[in-house]
Amino acid sequence: MSNNILWLASWYPNALSPFDGDFIQRHAKAASIINTITVLFIKKDEEGIITKNVKTEVTTTGTLTEIIIYYHPFKSGIKKFDRLLSAKKYNTIYRRALKKFIHDNGYPSLVHVHVAMKAGMLALFLKKRYRTKYVVTEHWTGYFKNAAKNIYNSGYFFKRLNREILSGASLLLPVSYNLGKVINDIVEVPFTVIPNVVDTKLFYYVPGEQNVFRFIHLSTMNYHKNPEGIIEAAKLLWDEGFQFELVMAGWINSVIKNFAKEILLSNHQLIFKNEMPYSEVAVEMQKSSALIMFSRIENLPCVILEALCCGLPVISSDVGGIKEIINNSNGILVDNENIPALKEAMKKMIRDYSIYNRESIAEKAALKFNYPEIGKQIYQVYSDIQSPGA
Repeated sequence: MSNNILWLASWYPNALSPFDGDFIQRHAKAASIINTITVLFIKKDEEGIITKNVKTEVTTTGTLTEIIIYYHPFKSGIKKFDRLLSAKKYNTIYRRALKKFIHDNGYPSLVHVHVAMKAGMLALFLKKRYRTKYVVTEHWTGYFKNAAKNIYNSGYFFKRLNREILSGASLLLPVSYNLGKVINDIVEVPFTVIPNVVDTKLFYYVPGEQNVFRFIHLSTMNYHKNPEGIIEAAKLLWDEGFQFELVMAGWINSVIKNFAKEILLSNHQLIFKNEMPYSEVAVEMQKSSALIMFSRIENLPCVILEALCCGLPVISSDVGGIKEIINNSNGILVDNENIPALKEAMKKMIRDYSIYNRESIAEKAALKFNYPEIGKQIYQVYSDIQSPGA
């Protein structure tokens, strides 16, 4: 098997958005354990913070090379005209970067797209021009109809191109079975599930007893994560006399804080923590008793996998692919938007906490989601697709 794999990412961590697509970067690290991986990512620098033209940053760690190219778009003040010029510059930069990759490394033996739009456009070009096969790992929640921005309310060109990218793939690699089925309702494409990966050197079980039962929620705190619903459920449970802490960590904003003040007045058992480094997230989890997710819409959040690797049982709304991971041995599922049901699940978690074997939860999760395991799964896909007759 040729081992010259080019990754084309629509999202990826960068200087302007350090957490954008960090789960894709972890996949890249897992894949590079066995394969030689080059990631190519183009980032629009709208405000010219990094560059007023084009700037390329290259980082190589072992067998993983990350090429991030920033570009500053031309601005005339006419939105439609500027979008066209920006798209043209994006494609020009991508073609030049591809030409340089081929000059330095030869033609890619396989292309791996992460999120079909819009990096998959180059994969289509490579397939048509050089017959290079490609696979697509998809993370986008926009395939679900109840997402605010979704494939169904997108423009004609976006929908057509997205379908063409997916249908041209040799294999779809959704991070959950549920997502694979939802995508196949739009376009038929064979798929194999490869889940997100967890850095088990950071996220692992730490034995110990908490003085106070501690729920933790970590997210972007946006509409589809429904942090207000979690606060409302906590308020109902505090009103019943239960003692516990609720830590809300992530992109804390004034709307969430004001909402909490309105319904709680003052409650020192609700703790807000701002966005933090990945290593600190692990520590916060290890100091907690259980994770709460109450999303309105979801695929399969990395934070759930990370919590399980820390041995935390999980309370979550039953959306997306979460039920593929959470069961009676490691958590409780509730209907999304059902705040009384969430309150009851929190009560049950506190009362019946002894039924959860945290060490066992962590051990089982670590075996499924560690870097070497996911790396092997990706390698097997690459081998199968590049085998004679595939």
